[in-house]
Amino acid sequence: MVFFLGVLLFIAAEIASFVVVAEQIGFLWALAILIVVSALGPLVVRRVGVGVLAHTRERLARGEVPTRELLDGLVVLIGGVMICVPGFIGDAVGLLLMIGPVRHLVIRAAGHRLARRVQTVRSGPWRVIDTRSRPRRGGSSAPPGPPSPPLGREP
Repeated sequence: MVFFLGVLLFIAAEIASFVVVAEQIGFLWALAILIVVSALGPLVVRRVGVGVLAHTRERLARGEVPTRELLDGLVVLIGGVMICVPGFIGDAVGLLLMIGPVRHLVIRAAGHRLARRVQTVRSGPWRVIDTRSRPRRGGSSAPPGPPSPPLGREP
């Protein structure tokens, strides 16, 4: 229900922004801008995506897990969808997501939000370390000492 309401509000905001822009520059110009940006959007996404793919290949060649690059790719995909769907707000947000520092800020903010929801689970000899990225109130998120592996058997 919340998702449906959010989509309806987003559509209403897109229509309102189109009306405001059309009043300022004219209906045909506003429509032309929407069509051009929606048509050029895939080219921008492809260019940014190729860069992310190159970084992913570099990390894989070094034997590292390309976690950050996979998240970059996901955010580029979301931004690409927003650019390709006509609308000034979606185009603006989608184009902002193509900028590296903005993309990394979004990933960091989403990571902090997700980390607050993760809990430590202990089950027999197995344990999952709490991935909380910020200290809890009144204490730290991890006990002092050397870090332990995220998953594995306890020694």
